[in-house]
Amino acid sequence: MHKHFVLLAMAAAATLPLAGKAQTYSSRDESVGYLGLQWVTGETRLSRPNVLLGIRQTRTDVDNRVTGGDLTFSYSTEKGVGDAVRLGYLDGKCNLLGTLGFGYSFRKDRALGFLGAVGSYGKLTAEVDGAGSLLGALELNTLPCAGDRNVVPAPAV
Repeated sequence: MHKHFVLLAMAAAATLPLAGKAQTYSSRDESVGYLGLQWVTGETRLSRPNVLLGIRQTRTDVDNRVTGGDLTFSYSTEKGVGDAVRLGYLDGKCNLLGTLGFGYSFRKDRALGFLGAVGSYGKLTAEVDGAGSLLGALELNTLPCAGDRNVVPAPAV
């Protein structure tokens, strides 16, 4: 009896790693348009955010790694003019993507560079313009995360 219990325990221990791998992912390419609001330190008031129009192109691989690009156009509701256009590279997992990119500020007539973090329904960035001014920005948008929608059922064991 004791010998059978040991064999059963060894078999259970051997299958334990298989049970821990409950989720697998399918590769997926996705292009999604979105709307958002953006607040930039020193430039936008809380009551007058910039309005964003964007498109995000992503690829999620079988390990749930997300890569792609993000193109946005912002409009200043406070000034009543186009604010800036930005193009960023995205890389990471659904919950937290890193972004790095460049753009052009129409209001300042200067190039700009930025880096930041992207999550579901939002983005937080630090931006430097051609004159060396450092700004922070918070964006709220209509985009959920890209990768976790690609979960496929685990194969039966």
